[in-house]
Amino acid sequence: MIAGRYRLERELGRGAMGAVWLATDEVLGRSVALKQLVALDGVSDAAVEREAQLAARLVHPNVVAVFDLVRDDDKPWLVMEYVEGQTLAHMVRDDGPLPIEDAANLTGQMASALRSAHAAGIVHRDVKPANIVVGRGGRAKLTDFGIARGVDSQTTQTGQVTGSPAYLAPEIATGGRANPASDIWSLGATLFQSLTGEPPYGIGDNALATLYRVVHENPPRTPLAGRLAPLLEHTMAYDPDERWSAGDVVDFLAGRLPAEKLEPVSQRTQTLASVAAPAAAADTGEAASTGASDRRRRWWPVLLVAGVAALVLLVGGALWANRSDEPAADPKKTATSEPTQNAEELAEKTDGESEEPSPSTSPSSSPSETASETPSESPSPSETTGATAEGVDAFIRSYLATAPSNPDSAYTMLTPAFQARSGGIEGYRDWWGGVASTSVVSLSPSVEPLKATYTYNYTMKDGRRDGGTVTLGLVYADGKYLINSEG
Repeated sequence: MIAGRYRLERELGRGAMGAVWLATDEVLGRSVALKQLVALDGVSDAAVEREAQLAARLVHPNVVAVFDLVRDDDKPWLVMEYVEGQTLAHMVRDDGPLPIEDAANLTGQMASALRSAHAAGIVHRDVKPANIVVGRGGRAKLTDFGIARGVDSQTTQTGQVTGSPAYLAPEIATGGRANPASDIWSLGATLFQSLTGEPPYGIGDNALATLYRVVHENPPRTPLAGRLAPLLEHTMAYDPDERWSAGDVVDFLAGRLPAEKLEPVSQRTQTLASVAAPAAAADTGEAASTGASDRRRRWWPVLLVAGVAALVLLVGGALWANRSDEPAADPKKTATSEPTQNAEELAEKTDGESEEPSPSTSPSSSPSETASETPSESPSPSETTGATAEGVDAFIRSYLATAPSNPDSAYTMLTPAFQARSGGIEGYRDWWGGVASTSVVSLSPSVEPLKATYTYNYTMKDGRRDGGTVTLGLVYADGKYLINSEG
């Protein structure tokens, strides 16, 4: 019995700020959800209670209601509405991607909730499918405002990363402060998973690799978005200033958004210093560099933040079904990326392979037929200095995700010699034009020699499935990878 009133029945799940229990209110005779709040490093009990007070300020049909904050054995417990239903994460895992109209409906409900939260000065900071519960009649509710904070709150240490890596906005991934725009990015990332069945930037336990991809790659897109493509584009815009507000999302889904708001967003033209943490530059008095040297420097803040993230990353969320927080899922990756280097920059670093088209990229055969080929000679040490296994992993996953949806972009991720072996751009388009999606079953990156061996499953547009194992030889210079051979 908690606080002499709430009888615990069973644990529902564990999240970032504590365990969640189904309980019975012995006074009112109703089911409630109880969460025992725990303080984070550097956050006082008083601050935890303030977070609870922020959540209690939200009264909205699409937000889990907060009824009370009680203490038992000097520990704070949050008493909340119990929602009987299933998280969006489990829905997608068990039943597959949502139809476009269902995804639009759920996104609209969450946008309405965020509009009210932002108007009240509250940023959620962990919007994701596992924190959205769908109950009877398709009513969705946003849960786990346990790490929410006021826009001007100082309750969390500067530079501490909170939230789930796959749904973090780029400015948050580099230690910037949460704001309404970062919630909108997470809403777009949630929409992406609703439509594709997979989180943006892939699935995995390596938070550092995920943060790397969030910071370095263009936001993911999918042809499955249909009429929601503008919504995905304007919520997952790399520049926070180009993202729609929660009210814009509601208006778009209602068909009343002004035409000027539908202008395409720009690709990622800003350097990280100009997007992620302008306040940090002001504090140090240093101007942000926008040249090539800044492109190389922008990875070190991610390393620093990720080191902290390994200790304090909040990957949970309040759950309202008797299941785990994040469901297991197919490790396919669907994010897209912009080419990271002009192919001509490494033209002199290739080793003069044959001009015969590569079976993996020509229309005459599938990638699984390449296993018997021998990779070309490994790159020289000068072509591997600075390369990392994690960088290779992220590059290959990005390449495989990009090729089906944007063959022209993926083509620039090959060296000129390998472009020729792939049958030129036309042959490359012909092959990848028949692939609907890729799934990486396993991937083994290597630095010495610089290569990656992966096992894949391809779903073709005609319904066929293809699979096999391929080894790609790479070259590396100035912090960029290119594919140089296949075997």
